[in-house]
Amino acid sequence: MFALDSVLRETWMNLRGKHASLFVTLLMVSFSFVVFDTFLVVTWNLESLLREEQEAVGIEVFLENNLAEEDGRRLGDILTGMEGVRSVYYVSHLEAEAVFRVEFPEQEEMLDILSDRFLLPASLQISLHPGYRNAESVERLAGTFGGMNGVEDVIYGEEYLPELTGTVRALGRLVLFAGLILVVSISLVVSSTIRLAVTRRALTVEIMSIVGAPGWFLRMPFLLEGTMLGLAGSAGGMLLAAVVSAILSPTVPHSFMPSSWILGVLTLGTFVGGIGSWMGLLSGIPKPR
Repeated sequence: MFALDSVLRETWMNLRGKHASLFVTLLMVSFSFVVFDTFLVVTWNLESLLREEQEAVGIEVFLENNLAEEDGRRLGDILTGMEGVRSVYYVSHLEAEAVFRVEFPEQEEMLDILSDRFLLPASLQISLHPGYRNAESVERLAGTFGGMNGVEDVIYGEEYLPELTGTVRALGRLVLFAGLILVVSISLVVSSTIRLAVTRRALTVEIMSIVGAPGWFLRMPFLLEGTMLGLAGSAGGMLLAAVVSAILSPTVPHSFMPSSWILGVLTLGTFVGGIGSWMGLLSGIPKPR
């Protein structure tokens, strides 16, 4: 407890008397996190939209007109047991016509004219498990379904699904890249601040070293200072981003990032502050002469 109390007291001595430099550092760290947090909010909302689209990804299998309803339902039971298939719903000729009339009311007259000679095909609407909603898996399953007896055609969104999958992956890479840039830039800012703090207290540190203070005791106050700067900066950036988000929300409807992301950003800020302070100490604590 005495060692902890001494470390905290030395950390307070480091922070005292340099309010201007600490304020500037906090501003730089906070503004850096504001940019990063804004990017995360945009990413979260885009990913939410993409997740909704991915959840709607499925396969529609159109059956041959001469296929009996019992055979169609039997085929649906077969598909239900296949890998990747979550559920199969059989749509009869009559149900397909009813859906068409609801979704395309302007085309009802044409359907009435052709109703005696034309039947909308029955189909199987197939829902997939989440792990199979990517372009490769859907294309493979669609090829398998298309080769079965009684199947006329298979539709699975082949035009937009690859782009949707690619967009989700690109967003993930962008988040990692932005995080890397943030780590590097803020580490350099905190490193410069800690290096100045070490220089400012060089004489005090040297005296403590002469009287036998261990190396970890000399470094810990500076590491704590950098860690607190990182945490405070990330919290300040989060607060500013939340305020901007609340102001823009009525005109640009969106949701703020979830609590797990907020905790992740604060953890990242703490980690980056620690890395920056460690970099600032690489020049070394002054050695006794």
